[in-house]
Amino acid sequence: MAGGGLRRAPLWVWWIALAWLISLPWRGFTLEPQWSRVHPIPFTDPADRPRDFVLNVLFFVPFGYSFGRTRRGSVVVLVAALVSLSAEATQLFGTVRYPSATDVTAAILGALLGAGFVRVAQRR
Repeated sequence: MAGGGLRRAPLWVWWIALAWLISLPWRGFTLEPQWSRVHPIPFTDPADRPRDFVLNVLFFVPFGYSFGRTRRGSVVVLVAALVSLSAEATQLFGTVRYPSATDVTAAILGALLGAGFVRVAQRR
C-alpha cells in the first residue's frame, strides 16, 4: 500500500528529495557548523559563478512547474525558498561547499519561471 502511494507522488515531492540529496555535504562533513562560510547577501560570495547560478535556476524550473500547477505563485515562491534554505542549511556542516543566498535567489527565480510556464500552458 505505501509503495503504491510513493509511485503516485507528484514530481515535486521527488524533486524536493533530490534537491536535499544533492545538497548534503558528502565530502568534508563536520559536526561543527561552519557559520563563517555563509554568505547571506546574494551575489557577494566570491565562490559565486554565473554558470552555477544558471544551473540552480534551471534546476528549480521543474519544481516550479510541477508544484505551481495547482498553487498560486506566492506559495510556489515560499516553498521554493524554504526548500532551498533547508538544503543550504545542510551545507553548514561541510567544509567544501558554501551556503549562499545567491543559491536561494536562483531557486526562487527558477521556481517562478516554472510556475510561469504553467500559467502560459494553461492559457493555451
